[in-house]
Amino acid sequence: MKFDLQFSDIPHNWAICYLQDCPLASTCLRHRAATLAPATLRHHDCVLPAARSEESCALFVADQPARIAYGMTDILPGAKSWEVKSLRDAIMPLFGSRAQFYRYRAGDYPITPEQQEKVAAIFSHRGISKEPHYDRVEVTYYFPND
Repeated sequence: MKFDLQFSDIPHNWAICYLQDCPLASTCLRHRAATLAPATLRHHDCVLPAARSEESCALFVADQPARIAYGMTDILPGAKSWEVKSLRDAIMPLFGSRAQFYRYRAGDYPITPEQQEKVAAIFSHRGISKEPHYDRVEVTYYFPND
């Protein structure tokens, strides 16, 4: 499923790909982004041929929307405070520092699909059958940092 995407939606420092002979081009968000570039574009970060090896690419990003979450103020609704504290202590290292964790928790930064999988794995490892609850979830394109 493809959503409407404009070149203005793409972060200005996110590398796009003009490699026409790449076997992954038809399914790559970076290649799609390059096709959306205006004819007046004079300078932009680009993927170089060295990123590609045979049938794979180190910078490949699937041209599919992703589930992006924001905020974790009530990640386990109905849990006891000691359970939430224990869970928070287990999750915090996934986000770097304590300060970074609280920025993600407040919804200042998007929680990527990879981070959501790691949080769910911690839930599962602790025997919690409920899915993590996020304050807000969007299905949109995700432009990972290179």
